[in-house]
Amino acid sequence: MLKESAVKFFTLKKAAVLLFAIYFVVGALIVKDYGVSYDEEVERKSSLSNYVYVMKEAMASSEKESVRRVVEQTPDLMSWRDRFYGTALQCVTVAVEHLRNFEMTSREILLTRHFFTFLNYFVAGICFYLILRRRFGSTAIPFFGALFFILNPRLFGESFYNIKDIPYYSWNFIASYFILRWLEPKDDNKKNSGTFLIPAAASIAVATNTRILGISLLLLAFLFSVVQGIKQKKGFSLAVRKPLLLVAATFVFYVIITPFTWDNPLKNTIDTFFHFMSFQPWTSKHFYLGQMISSDVPWHYIPVWMGVTVPVLYIIMFFTGTAATVKAAVKRSKLHLYDVYFIALFFFTLFGYILLNIKIYEGWRHAYCLLCPFLYIAALGLDKTSEFLREKRKVFKYGFTGIVAACMVCLVVWIAANHPFQFAYFNAVGSRFAEKNFTLDYWEVSNTVLIRYALANDDRDVLTFSQKHFPKDEILTEEEKKRVAWANYGEADYYLQDTRMSYKDRSRHDGYEEVYAATVDGMKISTLFKKIE
Repeated sequence: MLKESAVKFFTLKKAAVLLFAIYFVVGALIVKDYGVSYDEEVERKSSLSNYVYVMKEAMASSEKESVRRVVEQTPDLMSWRDRFYGTALQCVTVAVEHLRNFEMTSREILLTRHFFTFLNYFVAGICFYLILRRRFGSTAIPFFGALFFILNPRLFGESFYNIKDIPYYSWNFIASYFILRWLEPKDDNKKNSGTFLIPAAASIAVATNTRILGISLLLLAFLFSVVQGIKQKKGFSLAVRKPLLLVAATFVFYVIITPFTWDNPLKNTIDTFFHFMSFQPWTSKHFYLGQMISSDVPWHYIPVWMGVTVPVLYIIMFFTGTAATVKAAVKRSKLHLYDVYFIALFFFTLFGYILLNIKIYEGWRHAYCLLCPFLYIAALGLDKTSEFLREKRKVFKYGFTGIVAACMVCLVVWIAANHPFQFAYFNAVGSRFAEKNFTLDYWEVSNTVLIRYALANDDRDVLTFSQKHFPKDEILTEEEKKRVAWANYGEADYYLQDTRMSYKDRSRHDGYEEVYAATVDGMKISTLFKKIE
């Protein structure tokens, strides 16, 4: 009786609630541990430019000088170099600054933005779980799928500071949830899909505002809806009526949250799309397969990066899920809407990146959106494998469950052991040759740890530092900042070496000696050099 009561109480649904509760608490506690990427300053300027464009009149007449000063110092949106970049989500964090009269310290601003980035990621995880619940019901698959999402090491780390790619990745999950609810056929047991028209349109608009590639979600939803209408023998005109409503609603929401489009909504939206299709400004090189390459990456760039940075179990389950879906299609078995949607989303997006030669640099962060359908297909593979083993001996079933659980435990241990450098994760295959072939910490996030090491081990009142790119000490405490200054290479007390350059150029610096290195799996992701006296 006691055992039966315990089983009824500890349901998988309650276990998932507990999992997300623990994850939220952990995230809130460790958000302060991460450094700063050099994109964050520019992103804040862009979000300020958008925010001031909307709130300029109210801010200019504010009684607070600190508020008026922001208006004076913020570039005009219509002439700002990054006016094509949507910042609707980031403007939420600017609103928090406004509530504080723009008197927050740089550390407070960054921690607010980091927590907000994590919050988007957290909500995306819940949406992914809800997607899996609707597809697989009250089985263990939604719970393990949630674990797949949370315990993806590289994104676990970046979810605290990657203010652009992580929100876009997150809103792919959120938008997909509402799109699928909108696409679900109406019957007596389900709500009218019209109920989800507005949230689907709004979430697609947010994704598109964050990255213009979000329009691919709208295109896919449109195609699926048209095919559904034709299958229901509605005729073409009736079949396109429902998706056209989604397009119109999405465009309205997109314009509302994108101030740059207000002067001429259609023209400026089209200009934004073509601006990114022919994106040229980034001309630097980055390290890939032992070579320095440009943003015109080879066709295999994304598959290789995924192959070395996604946990091996996820990859195996992804191929299993894909194979099972293809097999069902060949046999002309009835395919589930969700399965077809995510298979189409993955390959539609992947081939879009490759065939359109979309520029990518600094790892594969610009293509993180691929992990949305990837994780779903991996969960599908997990389900198909479990289903296959249920017909075999129990030892196979329980053995497979044990292997999956052991992999999850290993990921937890790895994430804890390598905190706060989870963003430098390479899987069991990739870690064998990553250091000499890939960029490790392209955003120099670990530099904060190097600076703090120097401050803790050098008792001079002020220490001077040099690094190749932009100084990033804004997230340090006020006491720490007082002891930090920046100088030219050769004059500084310390040099911070990143891993964006070729492996052979990372270790030697005349006049300096290595004193500390931030490491992951024995790889140096950044190095601190001290000037030789």
